[in-house]
Amino acid sequence: MSRNPKPTAEELKFVYRLVLNGSEDSDILAEYARLYEAGRLMFPYRSDKRFIRECRKTLEAALEVAQEHLKKQVDPTIVKRREEHFTDLADVAKSLLANGLASVSSPGWTTNQSHQAKYLLPSANAASGYDEMTKEQLASQLNSNMATILKEKDWFFRYCFIPHLKSELSEELQTGLFSKTVDEQPYELIETLIVLAARGIFKGTCPVCEDWSSG
Repeated sequence: MSRNPKPTAEELKFVYRLVLNGSEDSDILAEYARLYEAGRLMFPYRSDKRFIRECRKTLEAALEVAQEHLKKQVDPTIVKRREEHFTDLADVAKSLLANGLASVSSPGWTTNQSHQAKYLLPSANAASGYDEMTKEQLASQLNSNMATILKEKDWFFRYCFIPHLKSELSEELQTGLFSKTVDEQPYELIETLIVLAARGIFKGTCPVCEDWSSG
């Protein structure tokens, strides 16, 4: 579509609908003329069949890519592999939340004069029903859980789980080292892990699944 002015998205949709309805190039140009004469044409008047042919080529290429993508989305083998992959990812999220981290909460207040943030972990042994934890203690427990996972799933954790997890984090957290996120914002990370463990569906891609959804 080299001729100016370039078509807007609305004009392309107008042409594509006519193409998909089986209209010939001359029929499409006739529709341009009809709308123009009626004062209802919302985009530039076109009279050159080359423009319509370029639109057809663009549409055909887009449909081919879309069909390849949709085929992968409904392929039963890939659907099953994706479900198993998400289950493996969710299991890692749950493992990171071991030792009570899945139930940790932030009361929104502090209990000491230094105003250090405190978090609550349900405990049957505490008189209040909760144990208090500092940010550093949360980070320490996360690191301990992570160390346990790395003993069995080092590659999967580093190259699959982390890329998927980062796709779920804020832009600020995506750019930093994961170990830094654990140490500096453990509660925010735990909140994300709780959602992922419950949802069981992950954004982003990794070396295992990157070809399952690409066209």
